[in-house]
Amino acid sequence: MPVQISSSIPLVVEKKLTQMVKPSEHIPPQTLSLSTLDNDPDNEVIYKTIYVFKEKKALDDVYRPESLLKEALSDLLVCYYPLSGILKRWESDRKLHLTCGGDDGGVAFTVATTNVELSSLKYLDNIDSDTALKFLPHELQVEDGYRPFALQVTKFRCGGFTLGIAISHAMCDGYGLGHTMCALAELVGGKKKLRVTPVWERERLVGKPREDDQPPFVPVYTAVSPYLPTDDWVTEKINIRAESIRRLKEATLREYDFSSEAPTTFEVIGAYLWKSRVKALSLNQDGVTVLGLPVGIRKVVDPPLPDGYYGNAYIDMYVPLTTREVGEFMISDIVKLIKKVKKKAHDKDYLQEELSNTEDIIKMNLTNKEKKDGLFFLTDLRNVGIFGSMDFGWNEPVNIVQVVPPETARTIGMLMRPSRLEPAMVGGVQIMITLPKAAMAKFKEEINALAKV
Repeated sequence: MPVQISSSIPLVVEKKLTQMVKPSEHIPPQTLSLSTLDNDPDNEVIYKTIYVFKEKKALDDVYRPESLLKEALSDLLVCYYPLSGILKRWESDRKLHLTCGGDDGGVAFTVATTNVELSSLKYLDNIDSDTALKFLPHELQVEDGYRPFALQVTKFRCGGFTLGIAISHAMCDGYGLGHTMCALAELVGGKKKLRVTPVWERERLVGKPREDDQPPFVPVYTAVSPYLPTDDWVTEKINIRAESIRRLKEATLREYDFSSEAPTTFEVIGAYLWKSRVKALSLNQDGVTVLGLPVGIRKVVDPPLPDGYYGNAYIDMYVPLTTREVGEFMISDIVKLIKKVKKKAHDKDYLQEELSNTEDIIKMNLTNKEKKDGLFFLTDLRNVGIFGSMDFGWNEPVNIVQVVPPETARTIGMLMRPSRLEPAMVGGVQIMITLPKAAMAKFKEEINALAKV
């Protein structure tokens, strides 16, 4: 069904042209291996992001965004040439391998047009996922694997445009993606040398399989919700104002003196969201629910990873509690547990154990088939670089839209920077979460109660 913009104008997105953009310099044919963290099966998903740019006051053919971006992308692929390759998981070792260079490399670059103005879509604020997919590339699958990176420029009648990207999480984490996109912006802006030189060095995060028979660790979550399973899911973006965050931090400090380790916004909001989600889903009291957290380990590696490392450089940490405990614990109690697992992740020996654990999971082809009602994975995208300098000559994007695969979205919550269209939200946080429709109303009640803390 076409999206109806007004009573008479349905949205039409017409994809005019898709080209394979190749590196502007010859790259010799080669096969690259990836790190243990890149090879984690949970990371073999395609993440998609849409950057929304308002119209420029003075436009002419010289400043067409598709021309500038395509030329800059070609130059970008000289340094980031692995992004122009083809990924495939080999049966022999269950690892991903990347073939790149030669004549077959390239990144699919699509140009599309619409029949409407950006303002009629409210600059893509709160659009549904089906509509969002119209502004995103789809040309990833090939006969012998898939391409890890693709872009789409969609031009609007007003002169504004969106830049949609699709990228395999196996190639980079949020920090790495931020570096890549900022490098693209530098090249569009005319720079000949990148501020940060990208490095591959994936061998630095390769673990050794255990020699004993100890089974690999897989998180256990036994809590179940009466609302699941269901086909009736809804995704909401919810704003939390800076004043509410400040009051929540003050309330947490009244509960417990954290001395020099004051609670962060992520920690207090994460604790509050977990409690709210558990209550909204009506999880059984004796069931185990798990809060999952990605913790960066760039500085844990010895020596630390260079700034130009754009592979996955975080490990997943877990806080398990029964539903009853989540309800009874104060925010400060959960913040203490979050701080404890973050500190554990920064231990060099623990990192090596985690790499070995992941190697065993890959080798044994293990998948967690438990019900995931009780799993809540929370990730913070505010400061990883995705929202960094992205001025392609049209000023910074006024909105950034994350599109998460449906299966992943059901267990994940995202902390993001609010849209630039909302000045009142400066210093605040935007939450994106997916829940059964029957549970979302209760969850929003809990979030609204934050204003009264």
